[in-house]
Amino acid sequence: MFVSDSLIFTELHKTAGSHIGKLLSQYVQGEQIGKHNRIPVQLRNRFVVGSIRNPWDWYVSLWGYGCDRKGSVFLQTSRKTDLRYTAIQLPQEMGARYGSPIVFMRQMYNDSKKNVRQWQECYCDPSDVDAFRRWIKLMFSPEYALDVGEGYGFTDFSKNAGLLSYRFFKLFSALDTEIYSKSCKASPDDLHELWKKQGFVDQFIRQENLEEDFLLGMEKAAVHLSDEQKSDIWRAKNNKTNTSSRKATSYYYDEETANLVLEREKFLIDFFNYRMDSIV
Repeated sequence: MFVSDSLIFTELHKTAGSHIGKLLSQYVQGEQIGKHNRIPVQLRNRFVVGSIRNPWDWYVSLWGYGCDRKGSVFLQTSRKTDLRYTAIQLPQEMGARYGSPIVFMRQMYNDSKKNVRQWQECYCDPSDVDAFRRWIKLMFSPEYALDVGEGYGFTDFSKNAGLLSYRFFKLFSALDTEIYSKSCKASPDDLHELWKKQGFVDQFIRQENLEEDFLLGMEKAAVHLSDEQKSDIWRAKNNKTNTSSRKATSYYYDEETANLVLEREKFLIDFFNYRMDSIV
């Protein structure tokens, strides 16, 4: 999370957040505090900037990162029980001061019977199309949602949306721990209504349109940039960080898996006007 008097930025995983953070550090006086932090309630009245990415591309990137043996999803799905994680880190990820005994027992039981081999086999080769398609079906299966960790399997997002939408609402809405209540539903229509009531982001930076959205956000936040600084931002376009090993997105999808993303991440696809025709 980048904090300044002018704006607050927190990054959604795998959406060019490292690059955006570097730009902010260069052009805005502020400080970097962690990375994927939830924005504290007392800071949500400032101009808030968030980041997003085409969902089809996001899942390929997340999987490719796992093929490089990196990322929390890879770590959680490829190991069995971790007492320290379940007792300490998981409650923190779910925004709780203390862990719930019910959450602890459900997660520990799930992890004790987790089929880590089927996950590990999906991370064998970043050019293996079949491995990706097996992985994304596992990712969208409610049966394996608790394998992913981070509280995802304790929400309706694991049944009616996806991990990307879960992380989106976890970071960019005022739902906070309400996201884990039974009353919090995650159908596309429900999410549209939730965003109207609980969303607090003023400007999103789409990874596919990063420089233009970044400059627009700075303008809205009343951050002055000279013409030379704007030119420097455009020139930095190809300086990516934290990348994963993979081919182009369209290489990995068939109609079935592309439609799976379309169905489960429908809210984000509609909200940001993403299109599937460039994928299949």
